[in-house]
Amino acid sequence: MDARLAAYDPRWPDLYRQEVAGVITALAPAVAAEHVGSTSVPGLAGKPTIDIAVGVENLALPPVAWSRMKKLGYHYGGDHGYPQHVFRKGEAVPWQFLVHVVEYDRAMWRDYLRFRDHLRTHPQDAARYADLKAALLAERGGWYSGRNKAQFIRPILDGE
Repeated sequence: MDARLAAYDPRWPDLYRQEVAGVITALAPAVAAEHVGSTSVPGLAGKPTIDIAVGVENLALPPVAWSRMKKLGYHYGGDHGYPQHVFRKGEAVPWQFLVHVVEYDRAMWRDYLRFRDHLRTHPQDAARYADLKAALLAERGGWYSGRNKAQFIRPILDGE
């Protein structure tokens, strides 16, 4: 496992666009999808994993959604301790794609978009965030989780 941040790759938005249509179809009746995570912020270094937030009305996905995601090459990754479903695609960490299925327009959906939009419009915070991720990698000798970044993310979401 290569535990280094990847420099921003301008192909990341295209990879999102190529993948999202199939994901939306598989998770129908999905309400919306957004490119989130570090790969959605121009210029930001990050894990080379395309994060896709999919908003649904109800987390009780229809049985066909599970089989459709599997046909697309996704494996269920659990809920990571949050009200969501996570599907991952790729051979190993870093995954090629992570799909976060959350309730549309609820707290997690809004948090994904607010944090992404904040980093897009506050380059100084994006730089601090990249520094934090690099420090976590050095400290842990491998990949970090979202919980490791909460002390940075929460104050931004709370407007502090």
